[in-house]
Amino acid sequence: MARGERRRRAVPAEGVRTAERAARGGPGRRDGRGGGPRSTAGGVALAVVVLSLALGMSGRWVLAWYRARRAVTLHSAPPVLPADSSSPAVAPDLFWGTYRPHVYFGMKTRSPKPLLTGLMWAQQGTTPGTPKLRHTCEQGDGVGPYGWEFHDGLSFGRQHIQDGALRLTTEFVKRPGGQHGGDWSWRVTVEPQVRASGHPFLTTMSSGPPTQDCPC
Repeated sequence: MARGERRRRAVPAEGVRTAERAARGGPGRRDGRGGGPRSTAGGVALAVVVLSLALGMSGRWVLAWYRARRAVTLHSAPPVLPADSSSPAVAPDLFWGTYRPHVYFGMKTRSPKPLLTGLMWAQQGTTPGTPKLRHTCEQGDGVGPYGWEFHDGLSFGRQHIQDGALRLTTEFVKRPGGQHGGDWSWRVTVEPQVRASGHPFLTTMSSGPPTQDCPC
């Protein structure tokens, strides 16, 4: 009887130890069922982070779209200038001009489909390889100094451009008349600063057909 009693008492003791190990997560870790609450909490935290990032990015996109829409939305007030304010009939003295940005020299009309004129040049033999074509103002092309010496914004202007051993001078003049903003002409003078013989020479190019025949 005593031995049987000891056996009956051992069963509850073994059950208690098993319950303690299960509470500590011992067997559950081996069969993959342990740590359930921790895994669930980690998944919820990850979902919250992903949702926050998605909401933040979508908010930025919506804000950018709203700002772009406001930027291109016309105001309900009437326009300050009429649609033909830049036409040669309304402002003939401003129809032609040096309105081309980012080029060393260029002229155009103030019209929806303007006629463009400009200047390009290159020096042969100064550097190995293909000569560099000058047209647009680039920070690293080595041209300079350059800029307008005189310009009244209407009828005349003159500027100097230094490109290594070349000195270019561009000039333009306009005169009123006709139905297309008057006549205009521009001239480019190229002067080498140094020559083997010691005597510089000049090369002059001029352009500017009358704008009376321009259907701009």
